[in-house]
Amino acid sequence: MRRVKCKSGLSGWRGRLRGIYDNDFSTFDCYCETYGIHSRLGYATPEDVWEANPVIEGSVQPSDFRKVRD
Repeated sequence: MRRVKCKSGLSGWRGRLRGIYDNDFSTFDCYCETYGIHSRLGYATPEDVWEANPVIEGSVQPSDFRKVRD
């Protein structure tokens, strides 16, 4: 995971989804239930985004959470 400057101007992180969630689908699935992460990234289910394993970035600001190009 690398550090980046996000759209909000805050310092954030960027990396593959599975790496961000320590390759633990159950943890990721819990976050999806609470925050709708899979929907924010444009996927129908947590399983779909887990399989795709996109590069994502985010910070403590929820609006910074997004899918980015490799």
